[in-house]
Amino acid sequence: MARHMTFHVGEFARMTGVNKRTLHYYDSEGIFSPDSVEPNGYRAYSSRQFYPFYMIRMFRDMGLDLSEIKEYMQGRTPEKFARLLAEQEEWLEQEMAKLKRMRQIVANQRQLLAKAQEVRLDEVEEQEFADCRLVVSENLRQLCLREDWEGVERQFATHLRDVMEGEVLTGYTFGAMVSPQDFMRPGHEQVVSYYYVPTDKPWRQLPKDYRRLRKGGHFLVTYFAGDYMNTSVSYARLRNYMQVHELSPAGFAYEESLIEDMSTANAREFITRIAVPVTENQQ
Repeated sequence: MARHMTFHVGEFARMTGVNKRTLHYYDSEGIFSPDSVEPNGYRAYSSRQFYPFYMIRMFRDMGLDLSEIKEYMQGRTPEKFARLLAEQEEWLEQEMAKLKRMRQIVANQRQLLAKAQEVRLDEVEEQEFADCRLVVSENLRQLCLREDWEGVERQFATHLRDVMEGEVLTGYTFGAMVSPQDFMRPGHEQVVSYYYVPTDKPWRQLPKDYRRLRKGGHFLVTYFAGDYMNTSVSYARLRNYMQVHELSPAGFAYEESLIEDMSTANAREFITRIAVPVTENQQ
């Protein structure tokens, strides 16, 4: 009976899926030692040690340092175990939230890439958009008009930092908003008013001074390939369509990349969408 209840180092290592060096190291560091020494000098583990060893390995997978585990194991009590479990439960909740967000980012990115395969370039379409939550930058229009490109880059860097640290990104790329007073004037299409990022995060979790709702409605949409800064031809196409179909812009134009630097190193393969809300001209 006793033979089946004790295990030599090699047996215990094989049954727990680790190598003997790990067990020897844990033993030498006072983290996890054999339960007994047999009369022949062999160090033996008991069957009741399987579960504690499993828990130690789990805590390692959860990010605990060996020094933390050693400290606990050498002075463990039910009260300390309860505190350790509570701390690890909190850590797991944070990790699960992080993984959920990462999964959402992956799903949204895949959706964008799939959409990019379906678009028709250099045409104008009329589409219905749903409401969309945005987080915007500071207003950049005056910086653009003064051609203060260093100031623009600085504001973009700040915006990027804020949305990254605030975990606002949910898999959609950054965009730019251009006001009608600029995109309706040939030569002024590059005057950006705001940078923005769409997000799936709840409204209450977005920074109050920078959250903005892009209201759903009727939009004109065009897609173009190449450098996303070369928007003038696309805006000319949109202006011509509005004139022919007696439409007027009803708000900012929203420029947004479907394929950009993360998808390809070739700028000629970039695909950008420009969407403009419109209304019918009053008779």
